Amino acid sequence: MERNIYVIGDIHGDLDLLDIKFEELKSKSKTSLEKKDILFVAGDAGFVNSYENETSKGQRMKHLNNLPFIIIAVLGNHENYDIIESFPEEIIFNGKCYKEPDVDVYYAKNGQIFDIDGIKFFTFNGGLSIDKDKRLKLEAEYNKKFWWPQEIKTEDFQSAYQYYCTHHVDYVITHDVPLSIFNKLIAFIPGRFKDQICPLQDFLQKIYNANNFKHWYAGHYHPSYPVTVNDNITVLPIGYITKIIGE
Repeated sequence: MERNIYVIGDIHGDLDLLDIKFEELKSKSKTSLEKKDILFVAGDAGFVNSYENETSKGQRMKHLNNLPFIIIAVLGNHENYDIIESFPEEIIFNGKCYKEPDVDVYYAKNGQIFDIDGIKFFTFNGGLSIDKDKRLKLEAEYNKKFWWPQEIKTEDFQSAYQYYCTHHVDYVITHDVPLSIFNKLIAFIPGRFKDQICPLQDFLQKIYNANNFKHWYAGHYHPSYPVTVNDNITVLPIGYITKIIGE
């Protein structure tokens, strides 16, 4: 089956932004999208939150289902992990996901390899929240969760690394980046990120050093334009879409 495969940077729940970006893409490429096409989100999709009511939830679900593609979302550090991890587990393209009932969105579990028409995508979730203290204050004020410790799951590092090293992989999609890439990225990202060192970057460095991929896509750092480092890893701006596979 011929299909288009895309990846987009952080969305933060802004479905109108998602619509605008895909309209721009279609006008530039004359691409017609179909439900067989795939959109990967490089973390911080932000579709699920703790403050929507039944009306807004219904509107969100309808909006997502009207999109002309399947969404596979890598999880970032602005996700409601408690709700997402309560969804039933499903397998799509050999990758394990959490699937919200009645919505065409699949939330990747940690360390998955999706085999889409023989092309393999390794994904890993998470990122460090530099706004953690602010979000914890919001929790105290509103008595709702705004930060989740699942944003970095060190317990998944070893099994994911072993799984990755025993498979051929074409592409890697994560939210954060390897430590060596972060150090080169500093000149291109907002200053608030520049002290953001965390264990996840060390783990991703191991993945990067294994050199078992063609290209890597990430989000998280909100550059003003796509930044490619070492010719093999691209950090995407908010809402920036690029085509990985397709005409």
